[in-house]
Amino acid sequence: MAGTLIYQLQLAHTFQRRFDSEELGQALSKSHIYVISRRPQVRLKEQSVMFHPRQIQFEVTTKANSKASLVDYSLDLAGEDLQQACDFRTYQDGSYFSFRVSSTLMHGDSWALAALCSRTKDELSRQEVMYVGMAFGKDGSSNAWHRTKRHEKLQRIYEDHVDGGWDIFVSAYEIISCERAPVDHIDDSEGGDPQGILDEAEVFWDRQGQQPSETAVRLIEHSLIAYFDPPYNKVLNRWRADEPTAEMRSMQNAGFRLIVVHLSGYGSLVRLYSRQVKSATRSHVILHDIPPVPRRPTLRGLSAERVSGWRASLLRLDDVEGVIAEGELSEIVFQSFGERAPAVRKPPEIDLDVEGDHRTIEEREEEFHRISTIDAQYDGPDFDHETGRFSIGIGLDGARLYWEVWDRDRLLRNGVIMGPPDSGKTNSLTVGILGYLDSGLFVPWLADGGGRHDLFRKWGRAADWIAANPKELELMVSAAVAIAEYRRQDGAYQGLSRKTPGILVAVEDLHLALDSAPHLVEKFERLSEIGPASGVATVVTVPDSNLARFGGSRRLRSNLGSGHRQVFGIFDGDDLFADLKAP
Repeated sequence: MAGTLIYQLQLAHTFQRRFDSEELGQALSKSHIYVISRRPQVRLKEQSVMFHPRQIQFEVTTKANSKASLVDYSLDLAGEDLQQACDFRTYQDGSYFSFRVSSTLMHGDSWALAALCSRTKDELSRQEVMYVGMAFGKDGSSNAWHRTKRHEKLQRIYEDHVDGGWDIFVSAYEIISCERAPVDHIDDSEGGDPQGILDEAEVFWDRQGQQPSETAVRLIEHSLIAYFDPPYNKVLNRWRADEPTAEMRSMQNAGFRLIVVHLSGYGSLVRLYSRQVKSATRSHVILHDIPPVPRRPTLRGLSAERVSGWRASLLRLDDVEGVIAEGELSEIVFQSFGERAPAVRKPPEIDLDVEGDHRTIEEREEEFHRISTIDAQYDGPDFDHETGRFSIGIGLDGARLYWEVWDRDRLLRNGVIMGPPDSGKTNSLTVGILGYLDSGLFVPWLADGGGRHDLFRKWGRAADWIAANPKELELMVSAAVAIAEYRRQDGAYQGLSRKTPGILVAVEDLHLALDSAPHLVEKFERLSEIGPASGVATVVTVPDSNLARFGGSRRLRSNLGSGHRQVFGIFDGDDLFADLKAP
């Protein structure tokens, strides 16, 4: 009788970025095996991002291979917590992203987000194995550092793929378990029980440290290389039972004739394949043996010509596809973007502006609460006809906040009120509308982009026009543009007066309105451009300054935000003003 070694590997993380030696050593510090792979670039289209209650929709673009045409995929991320999502941004040509959920910053590779939201769709998750390496030492770091310090292979892979439309990945795997079975796949015996079952010398597993031995890591590295046959591995590409390595001899001397390596796909986003392994799957089961006197060497798989049926069934060798299928059906673990994701995954040139903020979550939530109650400090209308200002409340620093209706040249200011749900946007807009009404110089035209507010009950007696649906909003904006155009062409507009009052076009949830009626973007662009000089002001509420909130129009975002703007309830809101200023 002889035995079987069974190892299971679990993916720790897949990194998509360029590394120097120290960074790669840090990334692999707790892993045992790493796989370098490639796939056609996946890029997130920022202008496609649309926010809905408890859902974010977006598009990514990629190719089936480097020579194929670009293909767009429409995806969505759903969850109860996304009710508080805002501030979606992309970096490095759409390869990296970030957004906030309340006080939490989520960020990561666009590829990982696409793989997650597509449920590891083959076209978005498949990666071709280029190289397999070993990282091993105390806590998995010592040897990893020495190996990666002189690791020119990774740099060569980067150089070979520069400007070729490829992304390069490093997947770090941990060897999480070792089972030793007193049975293998063939009937003929070599006599006695295998000594390796006891493994008192801990040749194949460090019991005290609960980690694999160096022999085990080398065996697994060899089996993975022989299985995938990556193009950048030049040794160990074949498992030759007739020419065993030192580790294979240790295995044989201990009485093990079969090694099973289960590359588990549980929770992972990566589907690995190679020129040798055509099927891209999340899990792989790799079999290699050293049977007694094989008639012919088998470079991959099993050399034994006759495999026992009951032994194969006991070891599940006759159900390899079933083991792989279990990995395919396993849940995807949302660890690529949260606290479990390693910090080194972020490219250093991407500035998320989180390092300078040392507030705790509790402090940020307290600030959110304080800002969201700011409307309670409003004292009533106090429009100043000389300056065109009125107060809208008290800021966190105790200073009074003002809304400026016009600038020094008496040109009206458009306005943007930003903040996530429940941050006080509607209250701020209410105060703003009251200020315009108090002037006696404006008639309010009001619209609700998401149908969430009862405008008729609230403003039925004061508003000149209320648009209750997208069709009426289209009529309203068209009429506002027509009035602005008429006043410009005929010189009929000589400034605000009770005879020629200004028009306040106020839209709650502009992003929802443009989401349901994207053809309105052009009308809003025109209105925001010519309105201020024609007595028509446009004021909107949006969750944040993300371009998608403005129908993907930089022109509209700049026209609305270049003048007066207010921020309520959004953390680090001052940093978003740069977006509003940029045309």
